[in-house]
Amino acid sequence: MTNHYLSRENVHAWSEEIGADMERQASLHRLLKGQRRLSRFIEENAGQLEPSSGGVCMYLTGVVAALFDRAGGRLKSATWDQVRSAERRVQAAVSDLLPLDDDLPSRARAVAWRAQPHILDEAIMALFEVEDASAEEVNLAPVECLKIYLLLWVATEVLDGNWSPPSSFKGETSYTYVHIDPPKADDKD
Repeated sequence: MTNHYLSRENVHAWSEEIGADMERQASLHRLLKGQRRLSRFIEENAGQLEPSSGGVCMYLTGVVAALFDRAGGRLKSATWDQVRSAERRVQAAVSDLLPLDDDLPSRARAVAWRAQPHILDEAIMALFEVEDASAEEVNLAPVECLKIYLLLWVATEVLDGNWSPPSSFKGETSYTYVHIDPPKADDKD
């Protein structure tokens, strides 16, 4: 069974804080080093991405790990069996997501068994719904965004399965999509 869900508001606020704090960016690398098997899986699969997409994927995987870190509790290291099991579950859902069109985010949100769906909603927003990339961001092709989303989904499944929230954690027990307007490139300056 998956954990109770982090709230959409917390996930979004923490994501924004992580992205804005350049000093915390180094801690993303540390968090990924603590998940050696998962980070190796992401690195291997990021090799199938365009070079700029691979860097984005590693960064966003670090953000996902940082969200669990911000929530507190304990995060155990993943096993290869857990990584491969999550990979198989996500691969089995790919046909439900396609085609690669404007409705893909809605189809992704409709997958009822996603672990930590608000984390994945934040990934959907960042990859598919942010209107124009700012000068320091990279415009990614839709197929690259889908590949990154699938890898982030595997990572989220694995991390949630290894996360023991703090005893004080009062997460959500059911998922309801919460819309947050994606930032425009002009909003990020």
